[in-house]
Amino acid sequence: NAFPVLICGESGTGKELFAQAIHNLGLRKAHPFVKINCAAIPENLLESELFGYDPGAFTGAMPRGKPGKFELAHRGTIFLDEIGDMPTSMQPKLLQVLEEKMVERVGGNRVIPLDFRVIAATNQNLKQLMGEGRFRSDLYYRLNVIPLHVPPLRDRAGDIPLLAEHLIKNIASQAGRPTPSFLPEALQLLENHTWPGNVRELANALERAFTQSQGEQIRECDLPDAVITTKARPAAMPQNLHDLQERTEREAILAALEACGFNKSKAARWLGIHRTLLYKKIQKYDLPLMPDGRL
Repeated sequence: NAFPVLICGESGTGKELFAQAIHNLGLRKAHPFVKINCAAIPENLLESELFGYDPGAFTGAMPRGKPGKFELAHRGTIFLDEIGDMPTSMQPKLLQVLEEKMVERVGGNRVIPLDFRVIAATNQNLKQLMGEGRFRSDLYYRLNVIPLHVPPLRDRAGDIPLLAEHLIKNIASQAGRPTPSFLPEALQLLENHTWPGNVRELANALERAFTQSQGEQIRECDLPDAVITTKARPAAMPQNLHDLQERTEREAILAALEACGFNKSKAARWLGIHRTLLYKKIQKYDLPLMPDGRL
């Protein structure tokens, strides 16, 4: 089994990328990674989207019914993005599914047992929402088993060069064109920008630069004006995507060890990995074996 993960961070920081990385590193990687944006679905449709519906459940329902996101995520991972926007009326039903690992379709009369891991993400302060009565405390504690915080892009400028290369490769692949390289001056401008919109803003800037570029290179003039006019910032040592993934993995392992009182067997089950692999990763990342810091 693998315990829930709650990823917090500003909008556009790449929380979905972290969720996908957690799924890909776990034992469920061969099974579906199903995502749903809780803020993008009307409240009256959210229950049927999450839990599915049986034939004739409501006007306009498909004749054969439809499985919900939780059913589609069976044996895999379900990613609940913008969990802070989950309507209060739906929160008790979601909590029940998370605790019982069973769903009942809308209009149905049978219980469907499921096996899934849940990863949730939010850019909101859930504790503040709890104080305002807009988010249930029991649901919060059910989700916040392994907490992860994704810092804004302005605090990790060293990630920008490799993130830019990764994003431009995906953009070029979708367009069916060769991947362009970055002129050093253009890359420096990307590193200098503060990126208030985080990774999402970076991706949008690169999409524009890709359409503006005339050849096999991204030039300064291809970038948006907001990036070109950015003042220089202190240079940071680049950090590649492999380092970024390792940093996330290290934080997740340390959080699991601390949450489990450094019980390695429990932490391994929590993370969804074998105990032997956990020991190897503890050694790899030079993590303590005991709460007092002993190695």
